[in-house]
Amino acid sequence: MNFRIIFCILITNIGYPQNNVFDSLYQHTTKVTLTSTPQNVFKHIYDLEKIASTETEQIEVYLLKASLLRQYGVRDQAIATLKKADSLAANTKNATLQARIQGSLSTLYRENGIESLGKLALVKAKHWSKLMTDPLELTILKGNLQQEQAYYHMNSLRFSDAVTALNNGREEFEKIEHAQKRFFYLASTDQLIGENYMKMSEYGLAIQTLELALSELAVSDNPQSPLKGFIYNNLGMTYLLSQDYETSFLFLSKAQEVAEQSDFSTLKKMVFASLAAYAKKVGDAENYVLYNESYVKLVEQELSVQAKIANYLVESYYEKEGELSKAYKKYVLYSLSIGGGVLLFLSFAFYYRRKQVKQEIKNIDGGLVQLLPEVQEDDFEESRSEATVDHNYISKDMEDLILNGIQTFEMQKGFLKHEISLSKLASQIGVNHRYVSYVIKHHKHQDFSSYINTLRIDYIVLLLQANPEMLKYKISYLADLCGFASHSRFTITFKRIKGISPSAFIEQIKENAKM
Repeated sequence: MNFRIIFCILITNIGYPQNNVFDSLYQHTTKVTLTSTPQNVFKHIYDLEKIASTETEQIEVYLLKASLLRQYGVRDQAIATLKKADSLAANTKNATLQARIQGSLSTLYRENGIESLGKLALVKAKHWSKLMTDPLELTILKGNLQQEQAYYHMNSLRFSDAVTALNNGREEFEKIEHAQKRFFYLASTDQLIGENYMKMSEYGLAIQTLELALSELAVSDNPQSPLKGFIYNNLGMTYLLSQDYETSFLFLSKAQEVAEQSDFSTLKKMVFASLAAYAKKVGDAENYVLYNESYVKLVEQELSVQAKIANYLVESYYEKEGELSKAYKKYVLYSLSIGGGVLLFLSFAFYYRRKQVKQEIKNIDGGLVQLLPEVQEDDFEESRSEATVDHNYISKDMEDLILNGIQTFEMQKGFLKHEISLSKLASQIGVNHRYVSYVIKHHKHQDFSSYINTLRIDYIVLLLQANPEMLKYKISYLADLCGFASHSRFTITFKRIKGISPSAFIEQIKENAKM
């Protein structure tokens, strides 16, 4: 997965009437967060909560608290805290606070793999931003919204689009008159631009942009921000990819130092993954195992948090029965309205290509091949009508919400991700994993593991049949391509589903092509 810096939770609380005691303690607390222990930081947070006398002040405390919870890896509580802020903001009618809260929720949902809710929150943030009146706050928020949009492009591997969005955001940040504040936002933007250049293999541009980010951060109002660790890490990885191993290790070591000092869980996980990649590249087996074990431990902690988030979202759903379902459906309609033309074209192209492939392979012995089914609305409607679901166990709204989520999951080929699990899919949809398992069993007539494996095998079969170049690849590559962790597991699963080994299947396609 991709790792991200927090999005606009900590915009300085300007322009609000506050009491001097609260304002002074708030500013002191934000400085303490940079150097103190979590225990001391949260002591200051609790003191802030006690003296907050208005709803606006309470919301500011919640936003600050959420950012710290996120930094220390307690994302379930961060989301719960932002939900409290959201409830209060509904009473204030303050567009700036509403936009900041929704932007922050978008980041947290996205970082936990719940992109559907993340994008919905982003839409809400953009809506509220249009109602803001303070020029500085609007400039900062518009820049951050462009940054958040870039994150979604990066998740879709659209790095060029991400750079475009980030440059649009950079133009907004250039308008900030306060030099130190301006340089911090420019540094955060250039860090991400450099990361995208690295992923586009533009190593020279990446190094140039990341070094610019370091110089901007050094003269900003927060020079010791964990952002420095992200910049160091990206520099280390860029030098690693360009095979300058000595310089790579120098920057990765600096990144590790920042990660340990800040106790920033996302940064620590990123750095351990990078150090493991470095150790593997230089043949340091002992440190590779050490770094990889540290990385896996952090991933396991994150998965545990994601499960808690899924349960929290289910509880929120039942607090306002049906609200999440309606919001999700509105988001789906919004997404379809944006990409409807493209999706329609791709659907027709895929349909006719599939008919051609069927014609080409219909003589293959035994009917071993089942092409990857199209994800069409009609297919899901038919599935819904055939399945018998106990609505005493799961409401109709919840069932529809999950089916919509599964449809989106299949359209986006989420089953190709190695780390996909029942809990992760449930988190993406925003429901309890038990309900997802129940719906898959009744609509797909399979358990979750069999459902995912069938999608993966059908996908690779279609690729093999539609693209002759795929027949030249090794089995291990094909296994990785369709989401399997190992060559052996892929082979066993392929034979169980198709009745023949992948290598024998490939030979059959080759022989059939000669006829």
